[in-house]
Amino acid sequence: MVKHFLIDGYNLAHKLYTIKNNLQLVRDKVQRLVSNYAMQKKCKATIVFDGKWNLDTVEHYSNVTVIFTASGEIADTRIKKMIDETPNKSSLCVVSSDGEILRYAKVSCVQSITSEEFITKLKPPNDPSNPTDDDDQKPDGPDLGDIDSWKKLFE
Repeated sequence: MVKHFLIDGYNLAHKLYTIKNNLQLVRDKVQRLVSNYAMQKKCKATIVFDGKWNLDTVEHYSNVTVIFTASGEIADTRIKKMIDETPNKSSLCVVSSDGEILRYAKVSCVQSITSEEFITKLKPPNDPSNPTDDDDQKPDGPDLGDIDSWKKLFE
């Protein structure tokens, strides 16, 4: 039984949301979704993001740990190290769509699922609150009211 999810943070974030300017907002949304899921499943999760600063940053919450790797270390490297350091590998599940990480988990006898599969566990597909970033969606076409307004401006 999975007791701990080890998540490739930006890999999951890019599958969930269109990342434009506010990376912190996207990271917060990912953390909130994962935290809610971990509470429901009574397990823990660690989300690993690539860092840009000189020092490692580790933030602990009730059931989620968020790690920002040090400058020069990518999340993939940290995830592999954490797999190696986990004594009870059967309790671990790696979440990523990165082929290299998934292969490493497999040869290390660790369960793994793709980010896309994990998203289906976060929210059912027909749930109206499904994790999509509606603000970043393009409309299907121009609104007829907008066209009329613009026409009036240029008459």
